[in-house]
Amino acid sequence: MRSIKLAVDLNSGFGNSKKVIGFTSSLPQEGKSTIVASLALLMAQAGARVILVDCDLRNPSLSRRLAPNADHGILEVIAGKMTLKNAVWMDPSNNLTFLPAVTNARVIHSSDILSAGTTKKLFENLRSRYDYVLVDLTPLVPIVDTRATTGFVDCYVFVIEWGRTTSEAVKHAFSDAYNIRENMLGVVLNKANINQLSRHYPSGKEYYRNKYYAQYGLTE
Repeated sequence: MRSIKLAVDLNSGFGNSKKVIGFTSSLPQEGKSTIVASLALLMAQAGARVILVDCDLRNPSLSRRLAPNADHGILEVIAGKMTLKNAVWMDPSNNLTFLPAVTNARVIHSSDILSAGTTKKLFENLRSRYDYVLVDLTPLVPIVDTRATTGFVDCYVFVIEWGRTTSEAVKHAFSDAYNIRENMLGVVLNKANINQLSRHYPSGKEYYRNKYYAQYGLTE
């Protein structure tokens, strides 16, 4: 998580304003939602003003996990039915703010909602209020929604699941997502198995498991 945060901070230096970062993957269940939530928590605990936004309107799993009792969220804010202040959830214990997505029925025109001018205006507002705006997006292969976010997302983090996602799936994901590929901050290899990794990178196992790491409190 700290490596991702450092990449975000370095990318935002020298006058660049890379405050809105979207997290996506090739396929569902690769761990993008867990990664973005963990990063948001890390940033919030470090004292940053950070808001986590669920823009996976077809499958808002993050909202079901973090705000299961929410009855309104980003859709109501975009539609002008709710103010941002009344839609967000805040956890005083960790300084994290969360804007959920509440869907009682399937959102058919989700890509149109994400590409709407009112959505861009909402994120301009979030950009002015927070140090980081982290956005959980849909996977690229089954849904076009993430491609509709290039109007308000500055850069993207792509999550790949170790041992499950094929290179062909990744190539297919980016084949029609040129703007996302060009604005890619980096790739996270999630759920990596260190034992198996040593088969491809023999010395890597020892790098991650040795006495030097223990001196810094990094142990198994």
